[in-house]
Amino acid sequence: MRVMAGLVFAFVVMLAMVACDGGSAPALPPDSTPTPTVSPPATDGVFDSQVALEKVASGFSKPLYVVEPPDGSGRLFVVEQDGKIRISKDGVVAAQPFLDTASAITSSGSEQGLLGLAFHPKYRENGRFFVGYTAKNGDNTFAEYRVSSDPGRADPASAKILLAIPDFAANHNGGMLAFGPDGYLYLSTGDGGAGGDPRGNGQNKNALLGKILRIDVDGSAPYAIPPTNPFAQGGGKAEVWDFGLRNPWRFSFDRKTGDLWIADVGQNKYE
Repeated sequence: MRVMAGLVFAFVVMLAMVACDGGSAPALPPDSTPTPTVSPPATDGVFDSQVALEKVASGFSKPLYVVEPPDGSGRLFVVEQDGKIRISKDGVVAAQPFLDTASAITSSGSEQGLLGLAFHPKYRENGRFFVGYTAKNGDNTFAEYRVSSDPGRADPASAKILLAIPDFAANHNGGMLAFGPDGYLYLSTGDGGAGGDPRGNGQNKNALLGKILRIDVDGSAPYAIPPTNPFAQGGGKAEVWDFGLRNPWRFSFDRKTGDLWIADVGQNKYE
């Protein structure tokens, strides 16, 4: 199951990064021959070449992320870029969306829309979850919601904005959210857009764009700053955990080491 989840995640990341940067792999010169890819041998069970793809659900509109809540239900929550979160269980997709944020977002740009979803580690007990999206005014926005009395429907009235970061272009919006092994919520933001980071946000420690942010959603409202954040005591924005990024579209924590692997969208030639 871990191999399948990792494979699906990698496949989604590759598709999404190409779509989100409006590009494709560079064409080979006419006289060149593609170099075959050789799979490494199995080592202590880490690499297993016996993998396959299996369709588990269909009928979605612009699906860009899938996550399973920590509630033991076995449900898959699928994020659709146009604003809906849909539930799939045993291959059956619920007719009613779990949440519809279409009225709050803009998805006019190819990289805009509802972009990320993360469930609180204690979702079974508190019903809290978090989303990332581009707001009507273009702000890169992160918000908290709660589930309703119906486990298949969120309460839209529970929306609480955590961060609304002004943005000057339609592309490079990040939007990924995930809880780390430390219990803090990690958020990704793009450098603001255009090309070549024209405003230098990636290296600007006092800007929230072009970063991985880390906040404590179990602290004071709307969130607290983890005391071990690099700039918690000054020198930069207190929310910043990692900087120097372009468009960290997706990231994932290594289950064994806790390391954070970031898929940062490249420019023109490579990802």
